[in-house]
Amino acid sequence: MKEYFLIVNPHSSGAKAIKLWPNIKETLEKEGFKFEYEFTKGKMDAYNITIDAIKKGYRKIIAVGGDGTANEIINGIFNQNYVDTKDIVVGVIPTGTGNDWGKTIGIPNDYLQAINIINKGNIFTQDIGKVLYYENNEKKERYFINIAGMFFDAVVTKNTNKSKDKNKSGTFSYLLNLLTTLFKYKSQKAEINIDGKIIKEKIFTMAVGICKYSGGGMKMLPNAIPNDGYFDITLVKEVPKFQVIRNIKKIFDGTFVNLKWVKQFKAKNVKLTSKDKIYLEVDGENLGYSPFEFEILENALNVFWEG
Repeated sequence: MKEYFLIVNPHSSGAKAIKLWPNIKETLEKEGFKFEYEFTKGKMDAYNITIDAIKKGYRKIIAVGGDGTANEIINGIFNQNYVDTKDIVVGVIPTGTGNDWGKTIGIPNDYLQAINIINKGNIFTQDIGKVLYYENNEKKERYFINIAGMFFDAVVTKNTNKSKDKNKSGTFSYLLNLLTTLFKYKSQKAEINIDGKIIKEKIFTMAVGICKYSGGGMKMLPNAIPNDGYFDITLVKEVPKFQVIRNIKKIFDGTFVNLKWVKQFKAKNVKLTSKDKIYLEVDGENLGYSPFEFEILENALNVFWEG
């Protein structure tokens, strides 16, 4: 078995990764890591590099980037057919904007501490999600490790990703886009099937996921346990816009789930249909539109964690 393969996204968090990379590389060499690496050049590059690395014999794949880079790596792992996915371990050295996935499993933003965690070799097996959706009238699927967002969340993420392309990123950028999007946004009607329970409502926003955080530290799924075999679902019904602004602080500590407009569920399967086009983001990456079908894959992914 070969040692570590690092996939470096030089553009994550406004080129933060490329600035940190010489220090990261030097630290890895000092710590005695045997590794190869490759830089990504564009979207889905990490996906293709992952499959190629597995084909070459690598079984320890490390993302040097953000949640989007990690998401592409996961999709590479679950779409290759060279080895059993359980033979692969994933790690992350965060250089992205949010590091929302890492917050739940205890991966610090500091690259020295993240490298130390990988070096210790403690492995945690978490669930992952799979979603079926549509893009240009074609049915597609995507795996995710953290949270999928719909309705308002997906629109805010889309606008935030446009800001990232202009090198404006971080929690402040997300909050700014949240507020500017809020005044134009209208809640949409949908039918949601949560393990057979049918909900027909006008929805403001919705999250389906495995871990707790999204949007650069917002605690959208405060009760999520990444290896319990269930999605956590947060559903926010149509809500007065001034209430969203009034309760922004509660989104960061998770207490917003106690508000009367919010419902929480746990489920293994979720389906959503609507006459409207409902948009989707997973792990901070914008995808297509409804209808959606979500499925949990239990204890599917090995990751390096703090232990």
